[in-house]
Formats: sequence, structure tokens, C-alpha cells
Amino acid sequence: MSPQTPQTLPPDVSAEDFSRALKSLALIVGEQHVLSAPDELAEFRDPYSFDGRDTFVPSAVVFPGTVEEVQAIVRVANELRIPLWTVSQGRNNGYGGAAPRVGGSVVVSLRRMNRVLEVNDELGYAVVEPGVRFSDLYEHLRAGGHRLMVSTPDLGWGSVIGNALDHGIGYGVYGDHAAGACGMEVVLPDGDLLRTGQGAMTGSKAWHVHRRAFGPSVSDLFMQSNFGIVTKMGVWLMPTPECTLVGTAGVPREEDLEPFVEILRQLMLDRIIDGVPTVASALSVAWLIAPRSNWYQGEGPVPDEVVDEIGRNLGTGRWTVRFSLYGPRSVVDAKFAVIKQAFARIDGADVTGTTYPGDAGADVVAPPHQVPAGIPNLDMLESVKWWGPQGGHVGFSPVLPLVGSVVREQRERARRIVEKYGFDQIGGLILTPRSAQDVTMFLYDLTNQEQVTAAYAACRELIVETAKAGFGEYRAHLDAMDLVTDQYDFNDHAMRRFTEKLKDAIDPAGILAPGKQGIWPAAHRPAR
Repeated sequence: MSPQTPQTLPPDVSAEDFSRALKSLALIVGEQHVLSAPDELAEFRDPYSFDGRDTFVPSAVVFPGTVEEVQAIVRVANELRIPLWTVSQGRNNGYGGAAPRVGGSVVVSLRRMNRVLEVNDELGYAVVEPGVRFSDLYEHLRAGGHRLMVSTPDLGWGSVIGNALDHGIGYGVYGDHAAGACGMEVVLPDGDLLRTGQGAMTGSKAWHVHRRAFGPSVSDLFMQSNFGIVTKMGVWLMPTPECTLVGTAGVPREEDLEPFVEILRQLMLDRIIDGVPTVASALSVAWLIAPRSNWYQGEGPVPDEVVDEIGRNLGTGRWTVRFSLYGPRSVVDAKFAVIKQAFARIDGADVTGTTYPGDAGADVVAPPHQVPAGIPNLDMLESVKWWGPQGGHVGFSPVLPLVGSVVREQRERARRIVEKYGFDQIGGLILTPRSAQDVTMFLYDLTNQEQVTAAYAACRELIVETAKAGFGEYRAHLDAMDLVTDQYDFNDHAMRRFTEKLKDAIDPAGILAPGKQGIWPAAHRPAR
């Protein structure tokens, strides 16, 4: 469809200049790859916002297919001062989806750049473009007979690159996806092209096997930032093991959470647990199975006695952890024995495990075990329907030291605020050996504007109150990015001042993703 002048224009850009921009973009990528009619832009708005909210609305969407097209788009944006908002797949729905932070921005969707460029079985990595989804990479590896396993997040429809750049988490050995990213190609705000790490050397043979090179390491500057557009990246993969064990451990009482966390920390520090474990309450497990009405139909948040009953009926206990082990069968069996012995210290703890061949597919691995077994799926999509068929959510995810008492105190702090606003405390803990991402999911009915508004208000209050206790969020919805950045206030917000200096130096026109992660260029910087 031919580009049209949209209802929402970029800030400080005339309709005439924007029309010129659309024509230039169409010449670069083809008219069929530029969208600007309001009905065409619906997919690129916040999918979990209520109808009528028009804060984060794009003016157009452009779909480049090559690195050269990305460079040309950036140059047009600089010439006409058009703000761009880049997404890989744009599926990060609980954080705003593909919607831009600044209304009227042009969304640069990289979905057409969807090639797996290289797979190295010997060294255990792949090189992908930003449009490659976890499901795409998984299918590519299976079809090619590659003996490599993907670490996948809960939903397999997202971009491998996009997830890593937003500090996303999967559940395999390389579950810290940002840490497993090695070697990027980046289009800078002026259209120049950069390769990070060893890739800074022409013809480098070590680009995707070692993250650093000579001098400053800049790769992390392109994560959760607006300093460039990543057009390809290396990702480390685990060789397919002899077997995979997906296990659970449950404890019966609320007060068991503290010793439960202490045991898990030691098992991870001792490298007994290989993958990324997740801890959930019985209510959070119920959320994944069926709508709220199946479990409770009374007024107010679900009471403790109902949560305890749910835990007994599901066999999860009050708290449960899902963990995974990988390797030779003898090693997996030995580690599982250590895990059972460790949890035996909690009265009533129950530990179970299911073992699969390491190369088993979705036809063999039970659906609840597929994601930790490296098999992407979309099963969690249904869980958003907690309050009804038109569900949505916004998340709050601070990082905590992995200490039982700290985790318990934060859960209590969050519960007071969550329930004050009328919500159920749902979410879980994503664990590393030394820290936990404490995810709180504010689930709501999209048709209930009052409930949606309350979710955002509760989230904002949690951000402030949790920061007072010393813990900051690692990821945030568009609506809360500035507030989260405000909490990182050491030395009069030295980090924000530093990133703004970088932004102004490399993007003086302020065209790349203004406001992303609270980094504002001078052209759009709010008064403080």
C-alpha cells in the first residue's frame, strides 16, 4: 500500500517534510515495505493498553531488508530530523510491544532481516540477523542436523538478538542471553557501520568466540540503549547433551521460602544446577494453567488459604522451583541425587525429575518441560487471560541479592502494594547464582480501563518503594522508563549524565529511539 500521511506526526516535523520522508523511505525499501495508514499501524501500538490511549503511537513503519537499507533509513532520518524506534520482532508485549517511546516516531522493524548466517558446530555458536526468532533458530538447527541447543525464553516468537539486547533470560546453560552474545555489527546514528570486539579487525577469525578485543569493550553500550541498530550478532549455543533432566522441588509452607532460596543459591554456586531455575508460588502455577475464575470467585485478592489449597491440589506445595540439568546420564543422575539430598533438609519437600534424550523434540518432551529443554513454544500466551479473554499485563522486575531474607522481605513489600491496588501477587523469581529477578505480573482485563490504570499506578509505586530499599528494576515498560532511570541516582544521576553525553556526541540530531531506557538526546530532553 502506498504511504499515507498519518494522523500522528513526529514531533516538530511538518506534514510536508514527513511526506518527503515517506517517499524517501519507499525508494529505499519499496512502497510495500512502508506503512502509514492508521489501520496498518495497529500492530505497532502497545498491545496491552486500553482502547483510546494514544501516548505511544507511531507515525509509520518501515521494514528494511539489508544492512545498507538500514544505513540509508538512518541518513534520511538525520536529514529530516525524524525520530526512529527500532524493533527486531516487537513482541516484548508486557513492556510496550513495538510501540515507540516518543509518539510519532517511525518504527524500524527488522523482521525482514531474518537469516541465520552461520552455524559453527565445533565452537558452539550461530550468527543471526535481528529478525530471527528463537523458533526460527531452533528449526534451522534441527533441519540442518546441528548438535546444538538453543536457550529460549518463555515465548519463542521473540527475536534472539532483541531479547539479548533487552537483557532477556532463557532457561538453558546460556540463559543469560546478554552474556551469551558475542560480536555485533551495528549501524550507528550517522549511518556508519561498526563491528564490536574481535570484529573490529577486518577478516577476524575470532569475532564470535571472544567478546573483547583491544581497548574498551563497547558491546554492552548497544544493549538497552539508543546508541545504534544491531544488524547481526553471534550467539553462543550449548552442544546437545546426552540427556536433559527437567525437575521440580516443592515446599509446603509460606515460611519455607527463605530456606528454599538458601538451598538453591548453594546448589547454583556449587554448579550442581546447570540451567536458570525459576521459583513460583502455587498461585503463580495456577495462573499458568487456567483463568482466575477456575480457582477463586470471591472479592479481593486470592486469600492465603485458597493458595494453600491450590498448592495441595496441584502437588506443588506453597512454593515450587523448576530447574534443569544437562550432560552425560551419569553426571545428571549424580547431580539430581545431590539436589534431592539438599532439599530433604526442609520438612515436607518433594523433588521430582523427568529425563529426556538431549535431542528429543516437542513430540517427546512434555509441554511444561519444553522451554528448559530448549524447545520454543507459545504456551504462555494463554496465561494473560487471568481476568478474562481480553487480558493484558505490565511487569515489575527488580534485581535482588539471592539471600533468603532479602527475597522474603521484597515479596512482603510487593504484596502490600499489589493487594492495595486490588491485584493478586503473581510472578516468580528467575535465579542466577548470586541474584534474583523478582518478577511481579500485574494482570488485568483490557476492557476495564480503571483496572489497567491501577496496574500502571501500582507498578510505579513499587518502583519507588523498592528503590528506597536499595533495589532497582532491570527492565521496564515504556511508561516507566524515566521513573526507573530516576532511581539510579548516585552522585546526582552520574550514570544518566554520562549516557546523555554519549548520546549527544554520537547522535546530535537525536534520531535514534529518543527516551529509550530514559536516555534522552538534547533535542528531546525533558526539563528536570
